[in-house]
Amino acid sequence: MINKERIVKLFEELVAVPCPSKFEKQEAELIMSKLQELGLEYEVDNANEHTGGEIGNVWSYLPANVEGAPCIFFEAHMDSVAPCTGTHVVHKDGIMYSDGTTTLGGDDKVGVASMLEVVRALKEDNIPHGAVQLCFTISEEIGCCGAKFLDQSKIKADYGYCLDMGGTMGDIVYAAPKMYDIYVTVKGKAAHAGLEPEKGINAIMLAAAAISKIPAYGRLNENTTMNIGVFNAGIGTNIVCPEAKFCIDMRSLDIPEVEALKDSTMALIKESVEAGGGQVEFDVVLASPAQNLSLDEPCVKMAAKAGEALGFPISFHKTGGCSDGNYICGYDLPCALIATGMSNIHTTEEFLSEDDLYNTARWAYQIVAEAAK
Repeated sequence: MINKERIVKLFEELVAVPCPSKFEKQEAELIMSKLQELGLEYEVDNANEHTGGEIGNVWSYLPANVEGAPCIFFEAHMDSVAPCTGTHVVHKDGIMYSDGTTTLGGDDKVGVASMLEVVRALKEDNIPHGAVQLCFTISEEIGCCGAKFLDQSKIKADYGYCLDMGGTMGDIVYAAPKMYDIYVTVKGKAAHAGLEPEKGINAIMLAAAAISKIPAYGRLNENTTMNIGVFNAGIGTNIVCPEAKFCIDMRSLDIPEVEALKDSTMALIKESVEAGGGQVEFDVVLASPAQNLSLDEPCVKMAAKAGEALGFPISFHKTGGCSDGNYICGYDLPCALIATGMSNIHTTEEFLSEDDLYNTARWAYQIVAEAAK
């Protein structure tokens, strides 16, 4: 069974290792050493060749000891948001904090520790189980880059779980949005702002006019959001600005809706800029595919069944956020997110209860056990 004292110590060991995005090599080496202790082989893919990082994603595989059971995939990311060097865990009334100088690293060492502890417990208990595939990804915090560039040919599982979500035990996320980043470059014409401004075309004003014509932003409806979060322009106050750039974050749980919104927004911006005498270029990047599972999907039903067996109150959720799970679903592997209890992530006030760490591993263990029945 899952050993609470052991997984807490493992968590402390994992968060003590520096692991900023692109620099996960020390963390990966620690994880690989733990896999060796468990008698498991591992592989490292070449995702880092696309990110400029030190090391790729780490893969491992626990063979089944019973025929006919599904192969289950578990994923967590190795990197943490800075400052994340040498985290010292402070325990207070069953809650784990950092000492205030770093993030805690519960995001996502709760997932990493749970995956390793589940394999250890399965081997110790020798209960019937199907194969378990593990994937420890890199550079999640800078755009899910490890998942985006993982070696899809290595996926062997029937369905999976991303262990990277806050919330309380029993929370299951089955839907997350398709997301676009639309990079817009508006081109005007430079001129001296004091001597002959009439010869210029101000790209800032063109971009501002186009943005002002966008009918709505923020939360458009229960499924869809749109945000302009970056705007860069200008090279001097005495120069009519020749170029302005901004980026639109656009996401929706309704895929046809986000596609239509993307096209209509670009058409509106183009019409406005050209009416002012400028030109516009678009670079449309699929920032994340959708996670779009039904409640009847085996991974969702199995998570609920296992959670109920442990006495967790089951609750199904959609989210406006994106995770590695979106990409895994995009590779045609149904993947749900299950809660891990992490709180105040990306801050030095981050915390995680010892019970939530323990119960995350229990939930994952129970999923494997239930799936083999």
